[in-house]
Amino acid sequence: MFKLNKLHGRLIGKVKNKENVTKSALASLRIAHKSYFKTYQVASEKGIVKNMYVDEDDAFYEFSMERIDSFCDNTDYQEVYLQCIFHFHHFFELLLKDVLASVHPKLAYKVKLDGDNSTLILDILLNKNSQDLTKDNTAEFMTSLNRVISLMKLNDGSIPIVSKIISENKQTLVDLNQLRNRVWHKGLYVLRINELDQFISQNVLPLVSRCIKVSNYNNLESYWKYRKAPLDPINEIIRSGRDRINYKRIAFFKAYGLACYTIPAWSLDFDQVEERANAIVNAINDMDVVTCFVCGKETLLVSNETDFDTDGEGAPLSIWVKSIAAECLNCSIKIFPDVGEPNSHGVERDGIWKFEDVLEE
Repeated sequence: MFKLNKLHGRLIGKVKNKENVTKSALASLRIAHKSYFKTYQVASEKGIVKNMYVDEDDAFYEFSMERIDSFCDNTDYQEVYLQCIFHFHHFFELLLKDVLASVHPKLAYKVKLDGDNSTLILDILLNKNSQDLTKDNTAEFMTSLNRVISLMKLNDGSIPIVSKIISENKQTLVDLNQLRNRVWHKGLYVLRINELDQFISQNVLPLVSRCIKVSNYNNLESYWKYRKAPLDPINEIIRSGRDRINYKRIAFFKAYGLACYTIPAWSLDFDQVEERANAIVNAINDMDVVTCFVCGKETLLVSNETDFDTDGEGAPLSIWVKSIAAECLNCSIKIFPDVGEPNSHGVERDGIWKFEDVLEE
C-alpha cells in the first residue's frame, strides 16, 4: 500500500522569471474557465438553454423556471459547477496570497496573534523575529482577503495596485467563498444555471480580467488562456452580462470558448481533417459541411433531419428539412439551434441552420 512521505512528489513552485506567481493558480484559472464553458453543453443536451431566455410575460415562464430549478439535480451540471466554483476560488485564494507575499514573504501565513490588519502584522514582522510570529500554514481565504484589503492603510507607497481592485470588489470574493463553502463542507447547494451565468459574467470574469492586468499575473496567457480566435469569448461573455443579460449570447460564447481550448496547435493534418469531413458528408445524406467560424477550416458538420405532413390520403403536403446540431472535426465546437445563428452574435458568416419546406422550392 502506498504511504505518502516527504520523498514523494515535487514542488510546482512559482512561474520562472515572475515574482510571486504560483503556477497552480494559473492551472486552476484554466480549469475554471473550461468548466464554466462546459455548462452550455450539459444544459443544451437537457434542453434547458431555451428556458433561460423566456420572457417573464410568456405563458411558459413559470414552466421554464421550474425546469431550470430541477436542472440543479443533474449530476453532469453539478460536476462542472463544482469544478467552476472550486477552481475560481482556488485561483483567487492563491492570487491573494501572492499579493501578500509581494509585500512580505510571511504576510500570507497564519500569525500567532488575533486580527487581519496587515499594517499591524507587517510592523511586527519587520521589527521582530518573524519565525516566532508565524505558523507553517498559510492563512485561510477570508483572512487573506481582509489582509489584502487592509494593505490600503499603508502609506509608504508599497501598496500593490491590485489591492485597490480587490478592495472595491470584496463582495464578489465573499460570495465566491460562501458558494465554495456551502458545497465543499455541506454538499447541499448550487446556483441555478441562469444565476451562475449572472455571477460569472457580471462579477467573476470582470474581476479576473482586472486583477490579471495590474498584477504579476499579466502576460501569462499561455499558462491559462485559450488560443486566439476571431472573437474573444471571455470579453464577449462579459459584454453579454451588461445591462439586461443575454443568456443566449452567453451560451453561444461558452461553446465558442471551449472550442478555443481545443484548436489544434499544429496544422500538419488539416487537409486530412477536411477530407474526412467531406467524406462523411458524401456518405450521409442529411449532413452539410461548412467553414468553421472558430478555427476557419472547412470541417464544421451540420446535421439535419427531415420531417413531413400528409393529407388524409397519405400524400405529402410539406417536407421539412431542419438543422439539429453542428460539430467541428477540427476544433470540436458543438452547438445546437438553441443559441441562434452565429452571425447574430457578431460572427462574420452566413447562417448555418436550415428550416425549410423543400416542396415549396
